Amino acid sequence: MLLKVESIRNKSLKRILEHSVYILILLVFIPTFLFFEILVVLPTVAEQWSVAYFIHLICIAFLLVNIVGNMLFGMLVDTSIKGKLLGSDKTNWSFCAACECLRPPRSWHCETCDICILKRDHHCTFFACCVGYFNQRYFINFVLHIFVAMVYAFYYNTRYVASFMPWDSGLLIIKFIFPLLCFMIDFGLNSLYVFLIDINFIVALFTGYLFLFHSDNILKGRTTPEAKHKTNHDKGWKYNVIDVLGSRWYLTWICPFISSPLPGNGIDWEVVDKQE
Repeated sequence: MLLKVESIRNKSLKRILEHSVYILILLVFIPTFLFFEILVVLPTVAEQWSVAYFIHLICIAFLLVNIVGNMLFGMLVDTSIKGKLLGSDKTNWSFCAACECLRPPRSWHCETCDICILKRDHHCTFFACCVGYFNQRYFINFVLHIFVAMVYAFYYNTRYVASFMPWDSGLLIIKFIFPLLCFMIDFGLNSLYVFLIDINFIVALFTGYLFLFHSDNILKGRTTPEAKHKTNHDKGWKYNVIDVLGSRWYLTWICPFISSPLPGNGIDWEVVDKQE
């Protein structure tokens, strides 16, 4: 009993921490970064109210809508078995001891969400929920637009800092390698700018890797657990993409509000597994 209570407490604490990260990104990180790019960097890149200035504003707005929109949809779209009509054909279904019910193929129980997820890929800290059949579209597009935004910002942030900081300075190199340490040695706006560029670079690398990793899985028709267990549901790259992004897969990157119905229900799967 004590172990069960402790487990519940740990799960609750983890969910609180994840939701804190989610809120931190939405209410602190994105607004701070947006403020810096529009009010500090942009005026040095393009003349205010010029054509170039408005083009940059449109690009920023496009990326912002896609990042925030996909993040919100990814969290709010339910991809669990809760409330789903699970049908009568239970071939290849497995029993979940935690949920005390049969679950469809490709569904797995999440210890943090405490429920089985349809076509579960992984538990996402950024979304504070699992990525599964109905919200994987939003996850992959969220990662894509974060990556594009970071590369875009990194280029112009570097140009901005280069306009007033000497690049041949040994101190500048130390600031880039040890940004937090430099706050204690030489705290000021220059150290803050270098720190933001470091964040740019790290997030770009991280999201770039995530996008490539998950894109490879999507193209091969598999989830992250299936990749680990060498399980294959490959039906050809186009069908695999449609199975994640929906019938209008070629438009989903434009806006999270575009309707793109999925071909299935996340419950019924053809038996095409091949153990490699």
